[in-house]
Amino acid sequence: MKEIVTAITVVFFFILKSVLASTGDRSQMFYSCLQDCLAQNCSGSSQDSQSSLILQALQWTCSDECKYFCMWPTVNWFVEAEIGVQQFYGKWPFVRIWGIQEPAATLFSILNLVGHVVMIKRFRKEVRPSAPFYRMTHYFCFICCHAWLWSTIFHIRDVRFTEIMDYLGAFSMVLFSVYHFLSRVLAFESRSFQYSLFFGIAIGFYFVYHSYTTFFVKMDYGYNMLINIAFGAVNILGWSIWCFKFYKRRPYVKQCAAFVALVAFTTLFEVLDFPPLFWVLDAHALWHLSTAPLAILWYKFLIDDCHHMEGQKLDLEKLA
Repeated sequence: MKEIVTAITVVFFFILKSVLASTGDRSQMFYSCLQDCLAQNCSGSSQDSQSSLILQALQWTCSDECKYFCMWPTVNWFVEAEIGVQQFYGKWPFVRIWGIQEPAATLFSILNLVGHVVMIKRFRKEVRPSAPFYRMTHYFCFICCHAWLWSTIFHIRDVRFTEIMDYLGAFSMVLFSVYHFLSRVLAFESRSFQYSLFFGIAIGFYFVYHSYTTFFVKMDYGYNMLINIAFGAVNILGWSIWCFKFYKRRPYVKQCAAFVALVAFTTLFEVLDFPPLFWVLDAHALWHLSTAPLAILWYKFLIDDCHHMEGQKLDLEKLA
């Protein structure tokens, strides 16, 4: 477990470094090209009318177009000078397809969304509505689908609003996973409902407060990444301990253990930060690709766990 926490901490520093430092947009060549482009193309009233309808719909402004087209000669200069590909405004250079800013990450975010939709349908077929955690699983699915929807939108077009919604969507998944874990641990305890309600209200209020400060006070990248890692580590550690406690008595728990281990492992893709292959596929996109099949494993565990809890519930009712 120490190795998992260490890996997540390393991810934090790599991501924070990429957000705060961008050599490409600070280069003199890019700056000169951008100033010339802005002066020639973005000074008249019809500056955005030359863009296609899809670019206008995705809010690609004249200045954005200049940044995009000045990026590529700068990239070529860096490569020819044997400096290597550099980031621009915290991002690697990507080829834009139909106005989509990061095509691969967009596609893989959709795959994650589809995975949850497909598996919740399977969950409904195999688990009765009266089973414990039936509603909880649906809440989980809704939050995940909402998060992956905003991930898709963000990778289609990175603006302040979509960026914040992507961050908050990811954070909502992490927080709800912690709440899910706490509720599962306390299931069938004498005051499980009261404890679950308390943790739900506390976590909900914190999420609302964090969302408010992110939108209206400051988008603090470092703090946002830190709390995601902190709650993520609590979630991974908690489920790992729970799995270690029950995996011998409940064979299906091994699915949860495998899921937790794979989540920690796939996060390491964020450390393997490299320029996008074919200007489309980078480490972040591969991370999204690697998480897509994990939904299948997690829902299989939830189905088996609901069946187990349903049996526990029947046993308690017989004893009552």
